[in-house]
Amino acid sequence: MVIGIGIDIVKIEKMREAVDKWRGAFLSRIFNPQELKNIQKGKIYYQRLAARFAAKEAVIKATSKKYSLSFKDIFILNKKNGAPYCELKKKLDIEILLSISHIEDYAVATAIAQKKS
Repeated sequence: MVIGIGIDIVKIEKMREAVDKWRGAFLSRIFNPQELKNIQKGKIYYQRLAARFAAKEAVIKATSKKYSLSFKDIFILNKKNGAPYCELKKKLDIEILLSISHIEDYAVATAIAQKKS
């Protein structure tokens, strides 16, 4: 049973500005060390950060009616084939279906929260 659906879009430049302004303080407030370890610096570093930020926002929106999750409660990780998936710090009776994408200027994510069967 679907509990909620969330979507979010992030402008890549806004992510770059936040990281440049607050550096590690911003990153450690939003992301878990395991997530940051998987985001390699390079040409699309800020796109990847923005996509994961959008994914966390989408998960929060999808679960907001029943659960109170923070950024650090949500782990956006990748399977071996590169597909994103979501793990939650808290053991809840839900699973999150996730889709993220990014291009030069924007990152977008959609999350569907559903009861575990």
